[in-house]
Amino acid sequence: MYAVIQSGGKQYRVAPGDIVQIEKIEGDVGSAVKFNEVLLCAKPSADASQIWLGKPTLAGAAVEGEVVGQGRGEKILIIKMKRRKQYRRTQGHRQFLTQVLVTGVSNGSGEAANLSSDDKKKKLTTFQSHLKAKGLAMTPKTLGSRKRMAAAAGKKSAAPAAEAAAPKKAPAAKKAPAKKKAE
Repeated sequence: MYAVIQSGGKQYRVAPGDIVQIEKIEGDVGSAVKFNEVLLCAKPSADASQIWLGKPTLAGAAVEGEVVGQGRGEKILIIKMKRRKQYRRTQGHRQFLTQVLVTGVSNGSGEAANLSSDDKKKKLTTFQSHLKAKGLAMTPKTLGSRKRMAAAAGKKSAAPAAEAAAPKKAPAAKKAPAKKKAE
């Protein structure tokens, strides 16, 4: 059995055992989610398929799932350019996404399809989310010497200690420019 659900203004075809990547919904990894906006349910078979179609949604139909990933997707670049006008703008965007493992589909008229606990465990052991958590808004500045960075981290390496122990040379004195002889 499969269903077509609506989430985040988009429609997704889901079946028990599918991992669907949708726009961000609230919930931590491992929490259960329920989608009530089911547009269509279908039960395919070899001789005749059975379809339940909503106008616009099916009453009582629901899709249950479990959040398996939260984060941001790949970065896309938006580039605007007007030729011969020296106008170029570049902007990046990373969409917040949620990955959901579909655990059950019910059509609202008593029929349901659920994912067994063994299949769920097998899916979760092989699944690896590619979504990354939100990073810093700006990379911190790392200007300065390695000695200062190591001191800030609390780790002093042997190389900076050896340089500090060596006597420091005084800067060379500048010579005065040679005077021209007047004739």
